[in-house]
Amino acid sequence: MVRNSDITSIWDASDRGWVAEPAPPETPSPPVNVLLVEDNAAEARLLQEILKSTLHQRFILAHVKRLAEAITHLTTNPTDVVLLDLTLPDSVGLASLDTLIRAIPSLPIVVLTNTNDEDLAVKAVRHGAQDYLVKRQVTHELLVRSLRYAIERKQTAEALREANEVLEQRVQERTVELKNANAQLRQEIEQRQRMQERLELAQKAGKIGTVEWNLQTDSFTWSSDADPEYLAPSSFTGDYHTWLQMLHPDDRARTHEELQQAIATGQGLDTEFRLVSTTDKIRWIAIKGSVFYDDTGQPQRMMGIYLDITDRKQLEAQFLRAQRLESLGTLASGIAHDLNNILTPMLAVVQLLPMKVPNLDPSTKHILETLETSAKRGANLVKQILSFARGVEGKRVTLQIKHVLSEVKGILEQTLPKSIAIHMAIDPNLWNVCGDATQLHQVVMNLCVNARDAMPQGGTLSITARNLALDEFQARNYLEGKVGDYVVVTIADTGIGIAPDILHRIFDPFFTTKEVGKGTGLGLSAVLGIVKSHNGFVDVQSQPAQGSQFSVFLPACDRDPAPLHAPLGVLVGHQELILVVDDEVAICEITKTTLEMHNYRVLTANNGEQAIALVATHHHDIHCVLIDLMMPVMDGLTTIALLRQFNPSIYAIAMSGLNSTEAVAEADRLGFQGFLAKPFTTQELLHALRQKPLCTPQ
Repeated sequence: MVRNSDITSIWDASDRGWVAEPAPPETPSPPVNVLLVEDNAAEARLLQEILKSTLHQRFILAHVKRLAEAITHLTTNPTDVVLLDLTLPDSVGLASLDTLIRAIPSLPIVVLTNTNDEDLAVKAVRHGAQDYLVKRQVTHELLVRSLRYAIERKQTAEALREANEVLEQRVQERTVELKNANAQLRQEIEQRQRMQERLELAQKAGKIGTVEWNLQTDSFTWSSDADPEYLAPSSFTGDYHTWLQMLHPDDRARTHEELQQAIATGQGLDTEFRLVSTTDKIRWIAIKGSVFYDDTGQPQRMMGIYLDITDRKQLEAQFLRAQRLESLGTLASGIAHDLNNILTPMLAVVQLLPMKVPNLDPSTKHILETLETSAKRGANLVKQILSFARGVEGKRVTLQIKHVLSEVKGILEQTLPKSIAIHMAIDPNLWNVCGDATQLHQVVMNLCVNARDAMPQGGTLSITARNLALDEFQARNYLEGKVGDYVVVTIADTGIGIAPDILHRIFDPFFTTKEVGKGTGLGLSAVLGIVKSHNGFVDVQSQPAQGSQFSVFLPACDRDPAPLHAPLGVLVGHQELILVVDDEVAICEITKTTLEMHNYRVLTANNGEQAIALVATHHHDIHCVLIDLMMPVMDGLTTIALLRQFNPSIYAIAMSGLNSTEAVAEADRLGFQGFLAKPFTTQELLHALRQKPLCTPQ
């Protein structure tokens, strides 16, 4: 039997018109497995018959009477949809629906009931059923449609649920990614903040800041890290020309020209200049910057960094001063050597004349005394030059500097004008120093005399002494500072001060700001030379109209002070044979005369070759050799080495116009038993010879 729905009409090409032709067979749909949970057998047969009559869909119906049987069936048999009666022997009402959904959540369920209760239908759908049917109202069309819709709705719900799960998973994954990204971003922000903080701290520690000049508005901006000591906000309004007035007058024109040239050439800025603070303090500033242009090539702004280089400039000035002093010292050493060779016979002759001519009239004696005084003054002047040049060698003993300071204070109280008050403060537990008391006395006196001259209208002279342990950080504040323990002697005054432009020259020999005839310019250079020979250094702090402060740093010594010995008197010889070697004939002759008058026998030589010849002949008789260290052709250091080939134990005393630390150390290294600095007095000469015990000449 062919149903109307299975027949289609087509046109017959043989002019028979429209004819009926069977429709092509449809592709059969897969069967739908239905589980009916119903305890009423009649109701079950009715529903089975209804489903059998379905033409376009095959339904395979399985029937169980209890809920437990349904759950067992579902776990072992494939099922597409469930028809559930809410009145069962082992479960009643919506509890049956809940139990079934918990067992198999993804299964579509259509609820069957005997009552047409809309509230119950709504509750069933809310509990998870896909549809609701009243048994007595079920028709073939209603049942099939309900089953299909239930399956479709459940499939749609499952697809939506799966999509939601996928979406939720993606959201969670994305949330984790965003959380990680936020954490990483937060970490980078914190890291950049720490870097910024370290940069700011480094800028403050290094006195580095940023600078910007807006060429369009003419505003000049310094970073907020600028040192308020010399860039006070109240003194800088922000425009370029006002900022330019903060520069040192000597640097304004040059700096302005360099800024304009940097803008014109586009090569950037690299310059140094001085800034003057509101308190008139001068700071050296270095700036490096670049010019930035717009798209048309017009300069818009200049940006860069600035650095406070005041400390570096001070160290450079100290270094240049040290180099200049070293050069001057080399020149002064040569001059001093020649002057001492001239003064030595003069001083000796002056002391010999009264012995040669004992009955001199008072006028002649006065002339000789004047000549001797002038020669000694000249010798002291040369000694000051040597003190500056190379450092002088003195009698180094362990001593307490407070005794020297007390002696100086006594002299000052008798000589300084009453308008100058003297204040002294000495640490009662002051450390010992190793040095020459006479030289240290000269250092303190020179500084006090300069302090007096700086206070013509009166003031206060302060002398203090304290212990100071310099660590590595503190030592960096001084060009010649080294780690160690020091006794610091400070001489301070309230006088006129020293101008900054000459402060670096005050230690230069012959440099003085005093009137002609009131100063030699050698006082501070002698101070510096003596202090250096004691392995110390000097620090100066001064401002115009605010006074000056000189601090002398002397290395501390942990030895106890040596006991004082009374000086020896003038001793005559016992006909010992002395060899005098000096290229200056006058020195040889006057030394020979002096020694012969004091019961010595003397041989003289004017060079090393003559000395070697004399020693070769008289090496068994020569008691001592006096030899000049600086001679042409063969100096004293070379000569003494050759003389010892004839007599290894020969007693030798070095003579030199350079009484420097280096000269004494070199003589001691080569085995000289003594050192005699020119010009020497008769007493000093005899004392040097008397240091060798009397013995039978070899």
